Amino acid sequence: MNSRQMNILSVAALLLTALLWGISYSAQAEAMNFLPPFAFVSLRYFLGSFLLLFPVLWRRGSGKTESKFSKKVLFSGVAGGFFLAGGEILQQFGLLYTSAGKAGFLTALYVIMIPVIEVLLGKKSSLKIWGAALLSVGGTYLLCFNGEINSFAGNFGDVLILICALFFAFQFIVIGKYAPEVDSLEFAGIQFFTVAVISGIATLLSGESCSVQQILQCSVPLWFCGGIAIGFACTVQVAAQKVVHPATASIILSMASVFAVLWGWLLRNEVYTPANLIGCAIIFSAVVMVELPERITKS
Repeated sequence: MNSRQMNILSVAALLLTALLWGISYSAQAEAMNFLPPFAFVSLRYFLGSFLLLFPVLWRRGSGKTESKFSKKVLFSGVAGGFFLAGGEILQQFGLLYTSAGKAGFLTALYVIMIPVIEVLLGKKSSLKIWGAALLSVGGTYLLCFNGEINSFAGNFGDVLILICALFFAFQFIVIGKYAPEVDSLEFAGIQFFTVAVISGIATLLSGESCSVQQILQCSVPLWFCGGIAIGFACTVQVAAQKVVHPATASIILSMASVFAVLWGWLLRNEVYTPANLIGCAIIFSAVVMVELPERITKS
């Protein structure tokens, strides 16, 4: 297979990943009918990390990685897992109070938050970044618009999703710093296991109850979110991003927010006003803008 065919296959794989992630918002919302938030996140990530264990062990058995986890992969995986856990838990609670489609688009704001955070940490920025940030604010307003000119219908769930996007932004910053220096699958596996442990501890401390019957009733959303959206899709993402340019990959993966609205409408009968849909389009435009290179061509 030549490089062009590999690139086409990788782009198709990333589109499949975005599609699966988009469906997972509806699956997560459905799971709240059967399991409490902490327990669902913990079980989902235990399942995802368990499935990643097999390719990690295979790579170790084939001699492609070192026999022991390095301190760097352990530290970076736990750090990324801490922020991922915060984002996932807040997102899961947010889905109790807002729609799957809204959650998908509000979560996508992490793409704009990343460069803004980097500016606050002392890095230079461009007009493109600030333009995208302003667009995202306007889009968020319209997405949470309830039909009256001066009325913002944002609820508690929307606030939780926005904070969750901030956690995801810090998680991506950790990934950007450490992922190029460590094994991708090991990094992802440690990250997922960290999320499972943190949310498992939170389950015990919060007093959430979780019976075998509840888990069986939630088996379809659980297997989809843990086995497919994490164990399969995240592994596909890692493999595809070895071929596709990071900016291109980010734009393709941001399509998950579009799929979240589509599947929320098809699977959960969620209703959106024209203003809401315009807000979705503006947020998606801001996400694409922030990932475009400064110059498309050189003069």
